[in-house]
Amino acid sequence: MSEMTNSEFKLLGFIRQKDKNHFVVRVKTQLGNVNSEQLAALSDVARKYGRGYLTFTNRLNIDIPWIMQENLDAARQALEEAGLKVGGTGPTVRPIVACKGTICHNGLVDTQGLGEMLDMRFFGRKLPAKFKIGIAGCQNDCAKAEINDVGFVGQRSSKTRGESGYAAYFGGTFGRDHREGRRAGELLSSDEAVALTERVIEYMERNARPKERLGMLIDRVGWDVFLDAIGLTP
Repeated sequence: MSEMTNSEFKLLGFIRQKDKNHFVVRVKTQLGNVNSEQLAALSDVARKYGRGYLTFTNRLNIDIPWIMQENLDAARQALEEAGLKVGGTGPTVRPIVACKGTICHNGLVDTQGLGEMLDMRFFGRKLPAKFKIGIAGCQNDCAKAEINDVGFVGQRSSKTRGESGYAAYFGGTFGRDHREGRRAGELLSSDEAVALTERVIEYMERNARPKERLGMLIDRVGWDVFLDAIGLTP
């Protein structure tokens, strides 16, 4: 492990800190959820190998900083024994972000259920660039779904007696190159959202250049060409 590059470390979920002597261990949560046993394990690892604290990322995952390289394997093993995964970085499908869904009084759709389906099917899949999926249960968009590569937002249909479904957005990004995704298609069921995500990911696999996010790919090939390729009407 001592001969690995920073990029190779990062693919494993170990992010070298600015001081170059310590690492942040990135821990994937299940849509932001951790149980009491996992919280205890996280606390133990932070106390034993770090400086006794951890932080949450904006995608509801957990970072444990200040871990020396020689302790990375031991920290990972302790976390995995508690049912936690280390990773979620690099040019892959990143951990899914979803709001509370129908637990919230505003929630129109089961975001946690859809998130679990997407996570089980796509998390960690290697792509030419990182690929982020966000799910919001209503148009308050607490999960900021519209600034993900693919975002699903719960809405009520004006055509089917107020039944709810997912509006799909494509090509969003957050950060330095902030952009909101563009909406396309009709409201979707959970199964339809999963199938559509599969088509988008397959299109990325076939057509994206290295480090080319979905929005950049859409800009290059054209919106109508992209929609036609994933089976939606321009």
